[in-house]
Amino acid sequence: MKVIREHRDRYRTELTDRAVLDAIGPCEGQKILDAGCGEGYLARRLASQGADVLGVDACQGLIDAAESVPTGTAEPVSFTCASVDAIPVGDEVFDLVVCNHLFSHLHDPSRAIHEFGRVLKSSGRLVILTLHPCFYTAHSENGAMNSVPASRYFTSRGIDQHFMVDGLESPSMITSWLRPLEYYSGTLRDAGFVITDLREPHPTGEQLQSDPWWRDGFPTALFMLLVAERR
Repeated sequence: MKVIREHRDRYRTELTDRAVLDAIGPCEGQKILDAGCGEGYLARRLASQGADVLGVDACQGLIDAAESVPTGTAEPVSFTCASVDAIPVGDEVFDLVVCNHLFSHLHDPSRAIHEFGRVLKSSGRLVILTLHPCFYTAHSENGAMNSVPASRYFTSRGIDQHFMVDGLESPSMITSWLRPLEYYSGTLRDAGFVITDLREPHPTGEQLQSDPWWRDGFPTALFMLLVAERR
């Protein structure tokens, strides 16, 4: 939480947040679910742009942290502790569901994807930002370029590691789950979605030229962003 609130994760603040917000686009008047909202920074950002936002996370501590941040009366945002496998709302409630760095924390997101299909209105959109399933390996952000053999790539694989962000190491081991691209296309299709966009957020030429941090810290494609529409 310290990393997020002090804006110390440059991958988020200078790359992936921009990509997610660009994929969402103008959201005034929309009802949005921030699935796996953490301490709520993205939900608050979307609410400040005029969206009506519900943030959901399975960690009560993070929900408590999210609720502790004062919001203006013009920012309709609320938070609740719940699993993304069982979202406590009715059918066809939301115009948009956003999953920002959520899927790599889920061992099996298939139930969550079906829940998103249930709570989205017809033609509602799902925006997913996650680790790149083709290229991300342990410590890729530190320059590790280990290839993934086909026997591992075509199965769900967990990467156990401590993350280091701006000199702060995660206190416990974190498991990141990755799956082949065909998993996403098949699971989304089975849940009634059509993929409408696939992006690979990456630093601009200016970032790479002017800042050695990006040249060292982005040796391969680290992230994937999917946009899908409920049929």
